[in-house]
Amino acid sequence: MTLSEIKDKLDIQVLELNTANDADENPTNWMRHWDNDNRVAVSIHKDTIAAIQESPSSSNLGLQHETRTGEKGDYDAYRIVMYKPAEIRM
Repeated sequence: MTLSEIKDKLDIQVLELNTANDADENPTNWMRHWDNDNRVAVSIHKDTIAAIQESPSSSNLGLQHETRTGEKGDYDAYRIVMYKPAEIRM
């Protein structure tokens, strides 16, 4: 799956990414897009962003999903991950 395919699937034109903070408000290595109207969060690790920038047409991305509960109720949380091709040893 490419980044374009993921954005199409989530109906997001532009990922407006901000650095995510941990529970103590310290910055992490994760970037986060938040759509308050649709209650959707999309997270992506900075290393994955760097890999996408090196190869924008990469098709080894995946999308993980879970429903989380926040202060204002449930929301959909997505994580964009990069998969490495499987090694087959014979």
